[in-house]
Amino acid sequence: MKAIIMAGGEGSRLRPLTCDCPKPMMRLLDRPVMEYALALIRRHGIQEAAVTLGYLPDAIVDHFGNGENWGISLRYFTERVPLGTAGGVKQAAEFLDETFCVLSGDGVTDLDLTQALEFHQKNRALATMILKRVENPLEYGVVVTGADGRVRSFLEKPGMGDVISDTVNTGIYILDPEILRRIPEGKPCDFGSELFPQLVREGARVFALPLEGYWCDIGDTGAYLRCSQEVLCGELSLEFPSGVQKGAFVHEDAHVESPCYIGAGARIDAGATVGQYSVIGQGARVHRGASLKRAILLPGAVLEADAQARMCVIGSGAKMASGAQAYEESVLGTGAELGERSVLLPGVKVWPHKRVEDGERLEANLVWGSRAERGFVGGELPLTDPAQASRAAQALAAALKPGEYLLARTRSAVSSALFHACLAGMMAQGVQLIDAGVCTLPQLRHALTTYGADGAALVSGSGLTPISQSGAPLTRNRQRAVQTLLMRQDFSGPFSGITRPVFSAGRTELAYISSLASAFHAEGTRIPPTAVYADDPQLLTLAERAFQRAGIRVRCEWEPEMMDLSEEEIGIWLSDTGEFARFSGADGAFSDPENQLLLAWTALELGEKHLLLPVWATRAIEEICKPYAAEAVFESVEQTRWMDRLSREFPLQFRLQFDGIYFALSALSALAQAGRTIEDFRRSLPRVHRKSVEIDMALRERASVLRSLSETEDAAELGGGIRLLRENGWAWICPDEKRPVCRIVSESADAEFAEELCDFCKKSLVNLMNKP
Repeated sequence: MKAIIMAGGEGSRLRPLTCDCPKPMMRLLDRPVMEYALALIRRHGIQEAAVTLGYLPDAIVDHFGNGENWGISLRYFTERVPLGTAGGVKQAAEFLDETFCVLSGDGVTDLDLTQALEFHQKNRALATMILKRVENPLEYGVVVTGADGRVRSFLEKPGMGDVISDTVNTGIYILDPEILRRIPEGKPCDFGSELFPQLVREGARVFALPLEGYWCDIGDTGAYLRCSQEVLCGELSLEFPSGVQKGAFVHEDAHVESPCYIGAGARIDAGATVGQYSVIGQGARVHRGASLKRAILLPGAVLEADAQARMCVIGSGAKMASGAQAYEESVLGTGAELGERSVLLPGVKVWPHKRVEDGERLEANLVWGSRAERGFVGGELPLTDPAQASRAAQALAAALKPGEYLLARTRSAVSSALFHACLAGMMAQGVQLIDAGVCTLPQLRHALTTYGADGAALVSGSGLTPISQSGAPLTRNRQRAVQTLLMRQDFSGPFSGITRPVFSAGRTELAYISSLASAFHAEGTRIPPTAVYADDPQLLTLAERAFQRAGIRVRCEWEPEMMDLSEEEIGIWLSDTGEFARFSGADGAFSDPENQLLLAWTALELGEKHLLLPVWATRAIEEICKPYAAEAVFESVEQTRWMDRLSREFPLQFRLQFDGIYFALSALSALAQAGRTIEDFRRSLPRVHRKSVEIDMALRERASVLRSLSETEDAAELGGGIRLLRENGWAWICPDEKRPVCRIVSESADAEFAEELCDFCKKSLVNLMNKP
C-alpha cells in the first residue's frame, strides 16, 4: 500500500499561527505535525508516499526533502488552484497505481491502518472511510453506517439540530485506484461532501470502519492545545519527545511539574514556574517569576519577569513583557509583543509582529478586534453591543460580497443603535446600502424582491438576521463562511476609497400592504369578521391596513385575553416575527396538522401542482393533493436547505409559509371563492392525531444517542433529524438548535397509536442516554 498526505490547506481557523507557517509545519513538541503522519505510515510498512501541496509549499519541501531522513520516499504534487481533497489526490494519479491510504498532514493519530486495509480487502470495497466516535461532531462530517459497515448516509458538519450520529469522518481513507476515474480532472472535488455521497447514491461499495485509538484534527487553537496535552499524557502510541531535552537549562530553583516538555536550548530561570502540560520550544526563555500552565511557547518565545501564560499559545519569537498576562486560547503571533502589565483576554488573538501597548486590556483581536464571537443561532447572528455589531456586519459583507444590500431594523431604541453600527460596518466594506427603515421580516423580504438587491438583513434588539437574494435564510455553508471571518477577523480594514451614500428605500410598508391586499381575490363574497392577534404593534398596524384594504372587517388585539371570538368570527394569531399565522374558529385553535393542511390546500387552490414540504409536515397533505392531481414532496434536509430551495423554485409557497398576513388573506380568499366556512373546511380534513414531547438532552449526548437509534431502526429516514416509519404512522426526532432538548413528534390516524409511538421514542432515547 502507498500513502498520500494532504498538506495544502491554509489552516485559516488557526490564524494567526498559520499566517507564516503551513498547518502541517505547526510544531507539536518541537516537531512538525506532519512528522507524526510519516511515523504512522512507516509503522504500517508504507515506504512510498505522495504529498499534495498548496499553501506555502516551500516550507514543507525544504524540511522533508525526499523523505530519506524519515525512511520514506516522498514525491510532491502542487495545486496551482485549490482542488479540494479528492481533486488534489487526482493530481497524483500517476503515482497511485495500487491500493493507497489518504491521510491529513495536519492530523495526529495512531489509528491502525493495517486493520483498516484488511477490512477494506475483506469487503472488496472501492473506498473505506476510517471513523472515530467523538462527543461533539458539529465540526466534522458525520457518517451513518449499517451493521455491516456499509455507508448509508452523510451529514457534513451538522448544525445543533441535525446531529444524528457520533461517528465522524477522520479524513483517513483506504482507496482502490479505480476510484480515481470517478474524480473529475482539474476541477474542485471533495471526498466527504461530494464524491463519497455520490458513490453511495449509485450503490458503490463504500464502507466505513470505526477504530479505537488516538485521533485529533488540529483545526483550531483549542484543538492544538488539547492535542499537546493529550500527547504529553501518553494517549498517542507513536514515539514522541517529552521532559527536559538535551541542551536545555533549568535552574535548580525553578519549579517544573511533569508531564511537560522543555526543548533544546530553552532556559528556565530561578523562580520561574512551568506547570503540567506546558510546552517550551527550542530556544524559548522563561524569566524569574514568570509562570506557564498548560501553555505552549513556540521556539524563541520569551516570557519576561512575572509574566503569566495560561492555556494559550505564544508564537515563535513573540514576547510577553514583565507582568503581562495571556489567558485561555489566546494567541500571540510570530514576533508579536504583549506590553508590560497588558492582558490578553480568553480567545483574543494578536497578528504577527504587532505590539499591544503597556497596560492595555485587549478584549478583541488586534486586527479590527474580536472577542470570542458567538455563531448563528437558527438564522440569527447574536449581537451584544454596537462594536460587536459593526464587526459582525463587516464579516457578513466580506463573506457574501454583495453589491447592493438592504438593511432594516425593528422598532426599538436598542435595535436602532445596533442598526447604525451595522450600517457603519457594511459601509466600511464598500457595500452600497439601502436603508429599508423599520420592517418586519416578511416586509423586508417583499422590499428585497422589489429592489432586486443582492440580499438583506434585519437588525433586532438581539441579533442580525441576514437573508439571501431569494428571501431565504443563509444556508449552513454561508453561515459558516460568515462565522469563520467573524472569528478570524481576517477581512480587509475600513474602506479607504469614496464611501457610497446610503439610499432610502422609502415607505416600504405601502408597497407591502398593497401586495398583501392583492392576495385577496374574493371581492363581492361575504367574509366573516376577523380578529387578529399579535404582540407587536407594527405587525397589528400592517395587518389592520391590509385587511381593511381587502375589504374585510377586522379587529386587532395585542392582549391575548381580548381574543375571545364571537360565533361568526375567524381568529388569526400572528407569530412574533410575523412569519406564521395560526387560524382559530368556533371549535378552538387549529392544531399544527390542521394549519398545515389549510396552507397546503390554499397553495393547491392557487394552482400549485408540486408542493415542497419540510420533513415534519403532516403526511395527510398527500390525501388533499389527490383531487388536484398534485404531488407532495417531503424534503429530508435541514431547514435552511429546504427554505433555500423553496424560495428559489416555489416563491408562492415560500411566501405562504413565511408571511403570516399573506397566508391569512390568501386562505380567506380561497375559502370564500370555494364557498366554504372555516368550520366546514376543518370537518372535511383527513383524520390526523399528533403527539409531541421534549426531553432534556445535552449536546455531548446527542450524537451518540441519535446514531445508536438510527442504527437500530431499519425503517428510518435521515436528514433534518430522524423520521421513524411505521405502518400506521410515523415519528420525527430532532434536536433543538437553541436549547439542550430533543423534540419528538408522532403522527397517526389513530390517536392511541400516535401516543404509543411517541412514548416508545421517548423511552428509547432515555434508555440510550442511560446506557453505560
